[in-house]
Amino acid sequence: VADYQLDLSETVPYITATAVQNAGFTGTDVKVAVLDSGIDYTHAAFGGAGTLEAYQQAYGTSTADPRTTTRDGLFPTARVVEGYDFVGEVWPNGPLAPDDDPIDCGPASIGAPCAGGHGSHVADIIGGAAGVAPGVDLYAVKVCSAVSTSCSGVALIQGMEYAVDPNGDGDTSDRMDVVNMSLGSNYGQSFDDDLAFAVDNATAFGVLTVASAGNGSDKPYITGTPAAATTALSVAQTQVPSAALGLLSLN
Repeated sequence: VADYQLDLSETVPYITATAVQNAGFTGTDVKVAVLDSGIDYTHAAFGGAGTLEAYQQAYGTSTADPRTTTRDGLFPTARVVEGYDFVGEVWPNGPLAPDDDPIDCGPASIGAPCAGGHGSHVADIIGGAAGVAPGVDLYAVKVCSAVSTSCSGVALIQGMEYAVDPNGDGDTSDRMDVVNMSLGSNYGQSFDDDLAFAVDNATAFGVLTVASAGNGSDKPYITGTPAAATTALSVAQTQVPSAALGLLSLN
């Protein structure tokens, strides 16, 4: 029987984020769009009730429940202040079906074939109660599937457009400060990828894109796109001091 600890209890201080917070910088008034599988804004990490009942009230009990497509007076919240769902609940097993409620399809206890939770996890690292910058305003931009690990190329471009001009009125003064994309494809290139092009365009408007370098191990040139975009801030994995590698000896 192993002992466990909270995911961010070691990571946040290890990257010196705790020291930054203690100096008075928590991300207040910084707008961060999380382009991912949505955010469970009912979660306790974002000031929600953190109960199954609260989640079911917002999402429903299946991917076909109409509550998952409407805000029901429950969204936005004080922490997840806005957002949009550019994919819906059936893609890629059906057409894209955008709606106004970017809630993450997560808990298996609702009986739905959810593959979500990633967006909520990422948002917690960024701006959850114990996250790196717990004062940021989170924008849930759902561009990845609720029922698979796929992220729609069309939705991603629309998500980047949203980050630059959330209300679509041509005035970019309401743009995001930061876009986070913990997604991509291996062996990314900056010169023939539509999403990388969108990242560079967003940079020109003053939006910083932070993207994961990828999950492709340590092979040469395997860094993914959109992290390979010329103006993206590409972030690789950081291992913590307590990490251990269990070895197996064969006799």
